[in-house]
Amino acid sequence: MLIVFGIASIFILPICISKSIVIGDWTKQTVYLWILNSWHIQAKDANPELLLIDDDCGNGIFCIKQLCDELQLKATFAIVPNLMDEKIVDSLKCWQRHGYGIALHGYNHDDWRNWTYKKVVTDIEKSEKWLQKNQFDMRNINYIVSPHGANNRAIRNAIKDKGYQMVTGANLLNPDTMVFQLGRLMITKNTDLEGTRGWLEKAKERKLFVIIGTHSSISDEFSIDKTKAVLQMAMKMGFKVQH
Repeated sequence: MLIVFGIASIFILPICISKSIVIGDWTKQTVYLWILNSWHIQAKDANPELLLIDDDCGNGIFCIKQLCDELQLKATFAIVPNLMDEKIVDSLKCWQRHGYGIALHGYNHDDWRNWTYKKVVTDIEKSEKWLQKNQFDMRNINYIVSPHGANNRAIRNAIKDKGYQMVTGANLLNPDTMVFQLGRLMITKNTDLEGTRGWLEKAKERKLFVIIGTHSSISDEFSIDKTKAVLQMAMKMGFKVQH
């Protein structure tokens, strides 16, 4: 009986102290992050925070910039150096000087899933060297958005050893800003706004860190109206928008 109770308590205790919230399907990655984050102790004076990360850095970034100007907030752009033209590079450098964030997203947007630790580190370092060569400010680049949502031990160790936080593909709202692996809520044309409002209300109540994700350069997926609506909801609820 003691053995049974001990095993059961491993699964019950995280439920009792959990601060993170799962959105949608319980994927293997989501379950893994939820268990880790359930044990994370949140600061008592934390406030609900929100971060918008737009992936890939195609021409859709100009729609995101226009939206940010309208709502008076700033986004973070997950860059893919080898896929960006000169106009986009120059724009991102200018925006970074005015407070917008930059995250790494793979040098070529290759899938890291079956890569070795050394190969992932090399890819990260190629992005870093490109950023330095193109005169980006490296001091406030804190996040790596794993390409294609890939997540395994080699990827996690590589990102951690390089000193970044990892934004994963898990449908998860985070206990706070300090956890290593961060989930996010992707906004698409199919996003249920009322359902999203419910998740945001729970996140506000628990003072969670919400990352909103978009693919502005994929026209079949991106919705400027849905993205705007979600951001406005969060702002009205009192989320602090970071970059």
